Amino acid sequence: MGKLIKNHWARLIILTAAAYQVAASVSGFFWPKLFWDFLTTNLDHAVRPIPILQIINLLLGLLGLCWEWPLPLFTSAATSTRLHHNHTAASYSHTSQRTGHKHTESNASPPKAPNRATTALAAMHRSIEARLFIYPLSSLAALLLYQGTNAGIYYIIGMAVYFWGFSEGEVVMGVPWTLPRRRKSQGLVGV
Repeated sequence: MGKLIKNHWARLIILTAAAYQVAASVSGFFWPKLFWDFLTTNLDHAVRPIPILQIINLLLGLLGLCWEWPLPLFTSAATSTRLHHNHTAASYSHTSQRTGHKHTESNASPPKAPNRATTALAAMHRSIEARLFIYPLSSLAALLLYQGTNAGIYYIIGMAVYFWGFSEGEVVMGVPWTLPRRRKSQGLVGV
């Protein structure tokens, strides 16, 4: 049997939470209600007359769906960044065996260098730390909305699984659903 890959499991949990959060925010536009309104009415202005909390939940839910679902924007950014870094390490020229002359292949062109925005998107897509920073905010926003309490609980479970994978050294791969590598440990070898 294989080993459990925590970041794939967490990705599925967060996808469920984000989809639930989007549905809860749309429902909150029609039936605005805070979960904590039985304790205080001070927060009622967050849901009516202007649906601020519903809009925040909708945006955070869509961000979670876009981040965890393998969108071509994120995956192509991660793949092009990886290809560019591999190309800078390798050379496209070779030396001829018979003549000793160095020839450059005309059909082998280096991949286009990624710009800063592409590199930032790729780094954000692969970062568990960024997920552990953003998802508590998504969980808090979902827990404030009456319809989104289940999504908030799912976010908490997904963050716990992401933290478990992070503490074991898992890394989110640039191409989704591929096998992750482990970070190299900083400890002493052979002790």
